[in-house]
Amino acid sequence: MQDNNYNPYTTPAGGAPVPPQQPVYTPTAFEGMDPPEGYPQKSRLAAGILGMLTGSLGLHNFYLGNSQRGLIQILVSTLGAALTCGISTVAMMIWGIIEGIQILEHKTNADANGIKLKD
Repeated sequence: MQDNNYNPYTTPAGGAPVPPQQPVYTPTAFEGMDPPEGYPQKSRLAAGILGMLTGSLGLHNFYLGNSQRGLIQILVSTLGAALTCGISTVAMMIWGIIEGIQILEHKTNADANGIKLKD
């Protein structure tokens, strides 16, 4: 049985109906959680250096556990190089350098499992 008095809009006293508001999302920086017992914590320095030196191959993403992103970087930089005369490899190098810098500047704080990177 349906309620005939149901109104999806709220009506303030003496005013026109107001549609419901969307919830407000306030993003917060994800810091990562502490590693569980026996979990090998990844090194921020190693990931950052891998990103800056071998970023086009995505080795830093494999190191952090982001296998899909690393695979995309390898495929675009190697297979795409033949199709784009090397432009895709240069783009992947820039992408890797930017990710390496973000890791070293503490803008990336966790590995793929959400565990904090050790300093």
